[in-house]
Amino acid sequence: MSKRKVAIVCGGPSSEYEVSLNSTDSILQYIDKNKYIPYVFFISMQGKALLYKADDSLEIPEENQLNYLFEEVIKLKDMYMNILALHGEFGEDGTLQSILQFLNIPFTGCKHSASALCMDKYRTGLIVEKEIDVKIPNTKLFKLKDLTTNYTYSEDICIKPNARGSSVGVYLIKNQKELDNSFKNLEKDFDLNTNFIIQTLIESDIEVSCGCLEKKNGEFVKLPAIEIIPKDSTFFDYKAKYVKGASVEITPPEHISKNLAEKVSQLAIDIHKILGCTLYSRSDFLIKGNDIYYLETNTLPGMTNTSLLPQEAEAAGISFSELIDFFIENS
Repeated sequence: MSKRKVAIVCGGPSSEYEVSLNSTDSILQYIDKNKYIPYVFFISMQGKALLYKADDSLEIPEENQLNYLFEEVIKLKDMYMNILALHGEFGEDGTLQSILQFLNIPFTGCKHSASALCMDKYRTGLIVEKEIDVKIPNTKLFKLKDLTTNYTYSEDICIKPNARGSSVGVYLIKNQKELDNSFKNLEKDFDLNTNFIIQTLIESDIEVSCGCLEKKNGEFVKLPAIEIIPKDSTFFDYKAKYVKGASVEITPPEHISKNLAEKVSQLAIDIHKILGCTLYSRSDFLIKGNDIYYLETNTLPGMTNTSLLPQEAEAAGISFSELIDFFIENS
């Protein structure tokens, strides 16, 4: 069988631009080059793009090599498959997916409707709470300008942007001073019309995440949950996620029962289905006693070889190269 051309789509105007580049670099290292000819479709922070044949590691093209996105994106029609390795705004919120679907270009992961839904943490929580037997932290939605003007401390809370990933802009608040400091930082970093959610803080020592894999025929590969223990922070923040050694990840989890871990694995599948996801997703949870609290679902989770989903797949006997194969052949 002749080798098939596969493009890895990365970059983009997103706060998670660097995470996307790291995912792409890992995929380039592990993709089976006996089966596929890898290309990179790079999108700059300014929204320009270039499709080029790739080597074993990611090289960022010069600005003068880039073309307008809509001129370049049509070239992806020549690819057997396009692996989406974008994260955050533009790549994970359904924007790029809608363009690719309109042009009938094949790509991995969720379609635009599920991507847009899962990027909206508030709406996602409402649906999951209604349809799935799992607890949700008490949640309220605010514009940042209303939050910083009218909200005062009354209970321990978690503040987070409604439509961002990688724990960007997330604060755990336990007193008025912490609240005031978080507001100052948020006003510097975000537009005042940005939607934020406030959730009652769940005092839990155990944070877990769990993905699932969906075959083209609709069958699921159930993955083990992964327990996350940050070393230097109180929750799984940006540093804990992306700085080597900043957290310990254990799969299967060691500090919850097998029965509870199995329930988390099944919840990941049930939530994936109810939100209309396809191919793969990863959902995050907190464990308090025997209660499971749902936090959010990621439609394009990190894809370095040490990211959570690849670690879960490895524990299920699926190597990183085999995981990439799965994405390509089941899309």
